[in-house]
Amino acid sequence: MPTTTKGPQPVTVPKTDGIYAHIPETVYHGDKGSLSSSGARALLNTTPAEFDHQRREPPNPKPQYDFGHAAHKMVLGEGQQLVRVDADDWRTNAAKEKREHAWAEGKSPLLKKDIDIAQRMAGKVFAHRLAARLLADGSAELSGYWRDRATGVRLRCRPDFVPEVGNGRPILVDYKTSTSASPRHFVKQAAEYGYHNQAAWYIDGFAAAAGVEGAAFLFIVQQKTAPYLVSICQLHPDHVDLGRRQNRRAVDLYAQCVESKTWPAYGDAIHNCELPGWYISQAENALQLV
Repeated sequence: MPTTTKGPQPVTVPKTDGIYAHIPETVYHGDKGSLSSSGARALLNTTPAEFDHQRREPPNPKPQYDFGHAAHKMVLGEGQQLVRVDADDWRTNAAKEKREHAWAEGKSPLLKKDIDIAQRMAGKVFAHRLAARLLADGSAELSGYWRDRATGVRLRCRPDFVPEVGNGRPILVDYKTSTSASPRHFVKQAAEYGYHNQAAWYIDGFAAAAGVEGAAFLFIVQQKTAPYLVSICQLHPDHVDLGRRQNRRAVDLYAQCVESKTWPAYGDAIHNCELPGWYISQAENALQLV
């Protein structure tokens, strides 16, 4: 278990690098002076211009995010405060007003039925032998800060849970909710959302911020619908290394943008575009059938 910085935990972004407990989500995610794993993935998958816009003008809260926050809160014991709304749905003005009020206070509003589902999901997690062992003792939502050696820019990470493992290999745990807990479905999600990038970022971040070398990174994956099945997934080391090399590219790009104070988009050149190969093949085959 890494040692958190001693003394009162900050309610603003800490100036000293290290590991901190109980930093509010709004403080962590609102930090514009460091790069997170999700930010690195946004730089790779969109443009620096879009990344800069989203961090300066975050998107409005969405109900599906509220349910994710509730599931995390039930399982990890940390996260945004939940507000129960005693209504059958969000169609009434009274329910909508309560939701808007909760969002304005940085809280997660949920219908009673959705809170009940999140509680049942948590029960299934702790009924899973390995998941329960991983979450039995440790720290949730620690925030780590460090400097990239190559560029000097500040980076950050926030693993869902760090189990207390004694003298064993350190472990970092991430809890994901999904439409399926199948490992075959998980690998598709991992490729789409860059979970291999996340694993590499957190493993390397804890090595830099907490001196925790060689940590394992495990995903607790849970189905969001009954029977709320759970699986434990770990990505292949070669794929984590791929994410590490992609992260390197993202950090270098971020450093260039910070230094130049420019966040480019697509430029002024004409882009010569080709239709996807799968479409060309389908279209050609369809023409031959006429």
